[in-house]
Amino acid sequence: MLVGFFSDVHSNLEALEAVLEDFKKEKLDKFYFLGDAVGYGPNPNECVELIQKVAGKHLMGNHDYAALDMMGTNWFNQYAKEAIEWTKKNLSEKNHQTISTYLMDYRFDNFHLVHSTPKEPENWDYIFSLDEAEENFSFFNRQVCLIGHSHRPFIIKKYQTRHCFLVDENEVKLEEQHRYLINIGSVGQPRDGDNRSCYLFYDDQKKILRLKRVPYDMKKTQKKMKKAKLPQFLIDRLVLGR
Repeated sequence: MLVGFFSDVHSNLEALEAVLEDFKKEKLDKFYFLGDAVGYGPNPNECVELIQKVAGKHLMGNHDYAALDMMGTNWFNQYAKEAIEWTKKNLSEKNHQTISTYLMDYRFDNFHLVHSTPKEPENWDYIFSLDEAEENFSFFNRQVCLIGHSHRPFIIKKYQTRHCFLVDENEVKLEEQHRYLINIGSVGQPRDGDNRSCYLFYDDQKKILRLKRVPYDMKKTQKKMKKAKLPQFLIDRLVLGR
């Protein structure tokens, strides 16, 4: 079976459609969504509806949570706050209800899926360092934990009791007695310097996990953001991938 994992769409319909088209090209059988359908971008309703249609499981992200008024926006930056308020005004009641059904985490086979961290999913903390990753290995018991949230893809590997380390490649083959913490990147707003959408591809026969990049019609997204009067900072950062 071929599986696609994707996260952090952030109301970017063009990016989502490009990734889903790539799913078709790769002939993927099943898809899992790791959170943040909304926020930042101009198409919250279309993205929620499309994600609901294609993904087998849907996880809650912090922007989704904020759009439901389940958390305050004080710790969001100014631009994110403006986008969240815009999203609240434009999100349909039907899609509000859809987001409310999203899960905080999900486990199947040898995978643990969560938007932020396995340690405390509801705190929306980030994993930026190997020390933070090492701590989080203690909070999941599956071989692989997949996360999103920071929009920065990485593959971290750990062998038994040794300290974890960063894999300097975009692909890894699962090995016995090794465990993995993988950030699958962002579909709608990458922040690792590469402005192409990112998702994770898994071949369960070959036991290979691969981060894949997909270009999309960014100018179309930016034009719609400008029309919606979303912050210029958010429009510009799509090009930078930061």
